[in-house]
Amino acid sequence: MVLEDWHTHNEMCHHAVGSIEEYLRQAIKNQLRTIGISDHFPYEFLKNIERIPYQEYAITIPEIEDYLLIAENLKEKYKQIINVRIGFEVDYFKNQEYALNNHLNKIKNRLDYILGSIHILNFRDGRGAWGFDDSRFRRDFEFYGSQNVYINYFKKLQKMINSEDFDFDIVGHFDLPKKFNDRPNNEEQVLDEIMKTLELIKAKELTVEINTSGLRKPCKEQYPSENIIKEMYLLDIPILLGSDAHKPKEIAWKFKKITKILKKIGYNQFVHFNKRKKTFIEI
Repeated sequence: MVLEDWHTHNEMCHHAVGSIEEYLRQAIKNQLRTIGISDHFPYEFLKNIERIPYQEYAITIPEIEDYLLIAENLKEKYKQIINVRIGFEVDYFKNQEYALNNHLNKIKNRLDYILGSIHILNFRDGRGAWGFDDSRFRRDFEFYGSQNVYINYFKKLQKMINSEDFDFDIVGHFDLPKKFNDRPNNEEQVLDEIMKTLELIKAKELTVEINTSGLRKPCKEQYPSENIIKEMYLLDIPILLGSDAHKPKEIAWKFKKITKILKKIGYNQFVHFNKRKKTFIEI
């Protein structure tokens, strides 16, 4: 079984533990063929995020070069043992793509892939932006209610996919609002938004990450759910695996278990990225 982990974090993002090299060594110990380094891209250039403790969410702009140099040096050091692919997890903020690209475009040619994700919502009602997957914002989640959070999340995901100025390859942790086991009141309404989102992903020829970190969270389920993965398979949407590791021991978390589920659904290939180019490997 060929396994690759495309979603990992490390101490440089200020909320994970362990050096990049420690994650590589764990990946080698786990006999992975590839490890993707994908820390959170900086936030400090964004507007209207006053409530967000973004210093704890991501690397900073001055740290970008160090991050890339460390990853590039390790890629060379371990090239005979494991493939190292370098990327970023980038959050989408509507109408702020110009500010993002002012920084991202400078280093994009050094990346193998970009994860597009949403962790923050802003309902424009005066309360301000908040992190729906951050336990410190649970009062906001309860204030808006699960239904509103799910619907707004998927509508924002659709805007991310449709944005001509937001450049990315992989949709990260597709149904993240369920992290704390919050479920929508009207599942049919949410399913409608999910299907709209999947159809956009198919049209844009994007890849969806099967993120196993949900198995470590209160929802006790990978992102996305098995039912959503079945819909993805019917739409022939390509996939890859990500552990969303924040500790070295979380590398390739439950990958063998989830791969068996994916094969049962019908998937027989994973996507592989190199210099933003997509190829396929047999599961």
